[in-house]
Amino acid sequence: MAIDPEAQAARDEIPSLKAVGVGLANVLSAAATTDMGCAEAGSRVYIFNPFSEGCLAYGKAYVPVKHQVQLAEDLAHLPQFLCAPQDLVLVPKRPAASFLNGLQQAGFIAPEFVETGSGPMALENPLWMRKWAGLRPWAWGPDSMELLAPFWMRLDDETQCDFARFYIGLAQLYSKAWSAGFLRKILVQDFASRPATKSWLCSEPEAGVAVESLDAALAAIAAIRGRGHHRVVIKEAIGLAGHNAIRLWEPEILPAQRKWLAHALEDGRQLVVEPWLEREMDFSVQLEMTAKGLALCGFTGLSNDLKGQFQANWAEAGYAQSLPSRVAALLSTNSDLAEPLHAFYREVFGLLEAELRQLHFFGPISIDALIYRASDGACRLKPVVEINPRYTMGRLTVELMKQACPGNCGVFRLINKSQASAQGFADFSGYANNVQRENPLILDGNATPKIRQGSLCLNDPARAQVCLATFSVKPAAMSLDLVAGNLC
Repeated sequence: MAIDPEAQAARDEIPSLKAVGVGLANVLSAAATTDMGCAEAGSRVYIFNPFSEGCLAYGKAYVPVKHQVQLAEDLAHLPQFLCAPQDLVLVPKRPAASFLNGLQQAGFIAPEFVETGSGPMALENPLWMRKWAGLRPWAWGPDSMELLAPFWMRLDDETQCDFARFYIGLAQLYSKAWSAGFLRKILVQDFASRPATKSWLCSEPEAGVAVESLDAALAAIAAIRGRGHHRVVIKEAIGLAGHNAIRLWEPEILPAQRKWLAHALEDGRQLVVEPWLEREMDFSVQLEMTAKGLALCGFTGLSNDLKGQFQANWAEAGYAQSLPSRVAALLSTNSDLAEPLHAFYREVFGLLEAELRQLHFFGPISIDALIYRASDGACRLKPVVEINPRYTMGRLTVELMKQACPGNCGVFRLINKSQASAQGFADFSGYANNVQRENPLILDGNATPKIRQGSLCLNDPARAQVCLATFSVKPAAMSLDLVAGNLC
């Protein structure tokens, strides 16, 4: 087969693909997946590498702090909830057999787990000799290209070229500047649904402005405040969720804030300057870009803390096709907006698909969005807060919901030590015992049981260092509690 010169050139520019002897770094082994749209049947390799944005932003200088490393280790086997029995999940340490047995009793499959250890995997490792149908890191970036290089060399030439093309446009998809630009395209697009959106869609000033210098940043801040919107948030264009951002609440920009801006703009990095919006709710759209086009996987509600760091996702009974019910309820006044909203998003998906085809992107991708209350008291939709070209906890929630009985709702949560302690528990084991005592699993079906109600832990409470992942299934009648913010 002839290799596309553009793809070959791109592949040659990826240092990690010039040699097979690149080890799998233990520090980056930690929890979920990325489907590159590989169509062949067979085994795929999964690994959780949650630090790709940091690596893209800072290169080799990026080093995750201890808490981040521990969180990644705690969640390392979560790809098990995304893969098939014949697939392989790379982990720092294999989950305990007793813990896996409990998950299997709840109907979740156990794939093959392989421990990466604390250093490079030997070149004679038999894994390198097996043929693989696809590679699925949590995120594609410099770190995962290096981590999975030995497996990558066991793919056929055509699939290798697909990956090389994908890599060309990868970084810009991670950028909040790209997301802001895409939102602007949506807002000026002559959609058929445009007349119906006038009363509830945000305007262009809410999209944010990408800047590359301190003067440009100060001008963007002044422009937002000149429109009567004093509170401003500034984000590094590429960075980990909930990190690398600053809020400007004060009457004037403080010297420390000006210093932060100057430092963040070093080495040609971008910032995105946005007006602070008074959130009413967050939600996300989970998608998959395949050779056939952009496919909808489902809609999930999203709960973040005040810093923007993830807390939980929830899915209602109709998650696979319908937006969370509260979205339409907040935006509507005296009319049913469910169908106009879905018509609008179908057109957004078409526009995004065209962009992804140009970048040769395949795999999971999600859109974070929010409903905010404007100064006139009305609620409006910001349909793109940021786009994530990787697996997310929202996508994980969609996959977990496949194990819930139809018609029920589900909540995926990450619990930290402070939250467990606030409820009176000295450790995660005590918290987990209480959750499972108060919300015992109730299963339906024999050969392929599904969860009708109850809660379970997705990582081992006895081993968890800083984070416990839980999944709860509740009757559809409790959806109103979810959308009101009651995620317990």
